[in-house]
Amino acid sequence: MFNNRTRLHRIALLIALSSVLGSACASQPLGDRVDADRLTIERVTSSRYEFSRVRVESGAESIRVSGEVARVILQRGLIPGKVRISLFGANGELLEQTEVKPMRRNRQDRSAHFYARLAMPATVGNTLLIEHGGG
Repeated sequence: MFNNRTRLHRIALLIALSSVLGSACASQPLGDRVDADRLTIERVTSSRYEFSRVRVESGAESIRVSGEVARVILQRGLIPGKVRISLFGANGELLEQTEVKPMRRNRQDRSAHFYARLAMPATVGNTLLIEHGGG
């Protein structure tokens, strides 16, 4: 009987902790937002491919962009084409642009990851455009 009561207390404690921690994690901001007053992020998805887990880190000297691209209809296989990452200034002029080839982590993956580093720091009013093309 004592063992059963202890087990019930542990289960109740586990449920209470998971509800508190679950709500705390759900209230965290998304990884897409980088200093809303400094940099705007736009993802251009197509009818065949979409982005997920996009993460943008703005440093003093550079901007690091990573994420995943996958087919809208999930299936295995290579993700053809390239991910184009463009940085536009506040007035709309192109400041920097790079293209990276997405790579699958293993043969069974249904998505491919990408990583790029832009040499320019983020300033007020900049827009970062992420798009997939050529596939």
